[in-house]
Amino acid sequence: MKRKMRMVLASVLVVASLAMTAGAASYDNCADRLSDLGLFRGTGDGYALDRAPTRGEAATMLVRLLGKEAEAQELEYTAPFTDLANWQKPYVQYLYDNDLTNGITETIFDPDSACSAQMYTTFLLRALGYSDAAGGDFTYSGAVDYGESIGLVDIANCNETNFLRDHVAAMSLTALNTAVKGDADTKLLEKLVADGAVDQTAAADMLTFFDNYDSYVAASAAMSDETKMDVTADVQATVDVDGQQVMTLAMPMEMKMDMDLEHMDQSQISMTGAINLTMDESLVADGEQSSISQDVAYYYADGVYYMDMGGQKVKMDMSFEDALAQMGDMANMTETSTSEPICLIDSITTSGDVMTVTYSAAGMSNLVDDVLASMGMDEAATGVDFNMGDVTSSVTIENGVIRSMSMTAVINMGIEEMVMTMNMSMDMDINEVGDGVTVDIPADLDSYTDIIGGADAAA
Repeated sequence: MKRKMRMVLASVLVVASLAMTAGAASYDNCADRLSDLGLFRGTGDGYALDRAPTRGEAATMLVRLLGKEAEAQELEYTAPFTDLANWQKPYVQYLYDNDLTNGITETIFDPDSACSAQMYTTFLLRALGYSDAAGGDFTYSGAVDYGESIGLVDIANCNETNFLRDHVAAMSLTALNTAVKGDADTKLLEKLVADGAVDQTAAADMLTFFDNYDSYVAASAAMSDETKMDVTADVQATVDVDGQQVMTLAMPMEMKMDMDLEHMDQSQISMTGAINLTMDESLVADGEQSSISQDVAYYYADGVYYMDMGGQKVKMDMSFEDALAQMGDMANMTETSTSEPICLIDSITTSGDVMTVTYSAAGMSNLVDDVLASMGMDEAATGVDFNMGDVTSSVTIENGVIRSMSMTAVINMGIEEMVMTMNMSMDMDINEVGDGVTVDIPADLDSYTDIIGGADAAA
């Protein structure tokens, strides 16, 4: 039992590492926002986000996002398709009249068959003013790739192998915050308001949400563009089993980075701090310690990764990107925090320089499930039922740049008859950026023991 529990706790830490940076795939939040604008309506089963969208539903969404629903409702049905329900006919008629859709035959539209990610991306691109006609902007087969290139499709909002109404809601919300073709200053929602298709008062809160989101993304990108940075962070975690605390973890760290963008492997990093871990004595084997307090240091210089774990010093040849991965979430947050898919975010509030971003807990759970499944660590393989609780990030933005950040997350796991809960937090301060940052590389790197085979052997 003790050995099993320790293995479970180790697994929780792996999952927690994923969860601190994961995205989402469950979007009631997006459906609610679209519903408030009159652009997304439920079925007899609510939003029915867990099933595939139909061709008829996709046609309806395209007409609404074109701002032509009122016009479509006035049309006489003369299209040749004989298999449409009455509610579907106005939308298909409008698209047919404007050469925006075809049936699968001259008389069959097949409205109840599944709409693919490729088809729905094509519809959204058309709503944004892009063309897939001969000589146009994109091809039908390349629609998803083209959508990625303009920010319409992202890692969170589109699943090509299991495309659901969930993704329709997420992609549609993303489309509303995407600039229309030929006018970088006008988002699709702004165009719909200007055209009278969406009520201005109803859209006001959404447009404020978009503005806050854009500010957040711009500040994150500005931080990511910094090549020299001095950052301190404190990671804290507790683990409870059936309501009883069994582990605490504290990791205070400082990282300094000097990136050479032309020769990344000539970049330098130092990350120093400590790992303080305490486990319930009932889970500790005889002769083992229940608490560990150990200084740690990681360095990267001249294409080599160095580790000092409590005086055990080793090194290995490694690329800069692999070194960042070895150093974990703190390094990756400073290096790759460029944006968050908008569908992940439930709310953004501002107070002075502080912006608080609240994420979709259900969405976080589902994407981490997808990540674990891709690693062969899903519930079917491990017997662990995973879900996320509240996830909140607060950032302080000064002059358009993030200067501090905090994140909290609650992670729940069901393991056989146990319920395990991890509460995690990370507080990070960006102390300095620019030429004033100096990376502290120790003088005794030659004393580190070489690990033959590099990163592959270490793994």
